[in-house]
Amino acid sequence: MDFFDKQELARKRTRWLVIYFFLAVVGIILALHTAFCMALGQRWDDLPLLGITAAGVLLAVLIGSLVKIAELSQGGKVVAKMLGGTLVEQGSADSEERRLLNVVEEMALASGVPVPEVYVLEEDAINAFAAGFGTSDAVVGVTRGCLRQLTRDELQGVIGHEFSHILNGDMRLNIRLMGLLNGILFLAIMGGILFRIAASSQPRSRSSDNKNGGSITAALFVAGIALYIVGWIGVFFGKLIKAAVSRQREYLADASAVQFTRNPDGLAGALRKIGQLTSKLENPRAEEASHLFFGNGLAVPWLNLFATHPPIEDRIAQIAPHFEASRTEPTPPPLPVTEPGEPRVAAAVSMLAGLPDFSRTAAHDVHGACALVYALLADDSNDSLDTIKVDNAMQATIRKTLVRRSELGSAQKFALVDMAIPSLRRLSPHEYSTFRANVKKLIEADGQVYLFEYTLQKILLRHLDAAFSKPTPPRIHYRKITPLLPDVCRIFSALANTDESNEAGWDLAFQAGVEKLGKDSKAYPFAREAQVHLNEFDASLDRLAEASPAIKRSLLHACAALVLHDGTVNDLQFELLRAIAETLDCPIPPSVPCP
Repeated sequence: MDFFDKQELARKRTRWLVIYFFLAVVGIILALHTAFCMALGQRWDDLPLLGITAAGVLLAVLIGSLVKIAELSQGGKVVAKMLGGTLVEQGSADSEERRLLNVVEEMALASGVPVPEVYVLEEDAINAFAAGFGTSDAVVGVTRGCLRQLTRDELQGVIGHEFSHILNGDMRLNIRLMGLLNGILFLAIMGGILFRIAASSQPRSRSSDNKNGGSITAALFVAGIALYIVGWIGVFFGKLIKAAVSRQREYLADASAVQFTRNPDGLAGALRKIGQLTSKLENPRAEEASHLFFGNGLAVPWLNLFATHPPIEDRIAQIAPHFEASRTEPTPPPLPVTEPGEPRVAAAVSMLAGLPDFSRTAAHDVHGACALVYALLADDSNDSLDTIKVDNAMQATIRKTLVRRSELGSAQKFALVDMAIPSLRRLSPHEYSTFRANVKKLIEADGQVYLFEYTLQKILLRHLDAAFSKPTPPRIHYRKITPLLPDVCRIFSALANTDESNEAGWDLAFQAGVEKLGKDSKAYPFAREAQVHLNEFDASLDRLAEASPAIKRSLLHACAALVLHDGTVNDLQFELLRAIAETLDCPIPPSVPCP
């Protein structure tokens, strides 16, 4: 799966979505203007009236959209709670919930994103969803019916489908869909309010004041009726747009899920059970979020134009043509149809199985997660622990973790950080401020910043700062790579210098990266280790974060070509790749060292 291709596709869909809704809003303005002209006896080319109508409609749609988006700005947990979801705690005694948490952790490590919070909807239907603005505030929700009716492989296919939505950039699109539809719906709501005001304000006599009042009442009546009718017509077309966009996304998410799991029959089996049972939710707000679900969350519409999901049979045929939807048991899976190599999920399962029990337990607890991060950053002498602000209990926990730190490999450390992020999000704002300051002190304690420390800080701040302060994501400032080539050379030089066992191959590795970009390596300077400074490297990464998805894709592929020039990836190279990938907003799994 090419993450950047999917990200660019998501951007294109967003642009088309904006165009469609713009046309819908223009249609609403013209329809209301026509109604007002007929009611007031004005000419259709009355520009002042058209301007007032346009301003009013745009203001109403903007207010309605912003209110909804602001409601959802706290992340996917708002959507989960809106649908009646309950947060699943890591220490859950429910065996079904523990199985779910294990599957979600596996998919998170396979995709290279922090483990999201998990919610269960107490519904008998088989359904699931992913919601949030990005990987930092994503949640995954599943129904109780999923847990009871699906096998582990089938559940893994469903969760893989939802993680595909996260990686493909669909969640932000879904939030915008909900906001824009609410903006148009707001027109209809305003129309209903105006209509009720007019109905309750009938004149009781023939005085001149009442005549004037009657004219106002009539105007309110016409405006209310017009807004109500046109608003619902706008909602009608908005739902058509939502359904069309959603259906195409579902095909993409199905294909991406199979690419993750390499098991098309798991996902096909889940879809077959939906066909045999149901995916319809009883929650009254399910319609609002219908485009988020794994399967149709509403009754099957009488007109396919309003269906937010393709037919079950078509989805099964796309991912597993050999699979018979009517069979009780699926046929044996065919040979993998995706790219060769170790399946990501299998690698993630192996990674989880190899983690020491103490570390996994620590990652699932707020206190333990803080201690784990501190222990990963502390120096061997433990002197750095005296510089941080923690109580005696935390000091003791850190020192216990330090004793066993040597049992963890580099990839395992990053996997644990990804697993610890949900726990760290539960810190209070004050606690997080202290935690953030402690992380900085531990990194600076010995007067130098190591590559592991730099990468760990990148991961933590990117995902935790987003949870506590909602930073503005970088805008696209560079659509051509030419002005960024000095930064690219600095990044490539740092990567080449990480191969300590093959200093003679540094120049060749650098050349491989530059040539992967389609450039002449002789025209660009290679910098030796002493010439690459971390501050300059960090500044270069920040500029590259403002590049277009196409440039980021080319750059990451070139980085992979550089690192794999000699056929191996050492810990330093992986750590640097992880820092680059985090900055470029491209998750790479701890268990798979290249995109």
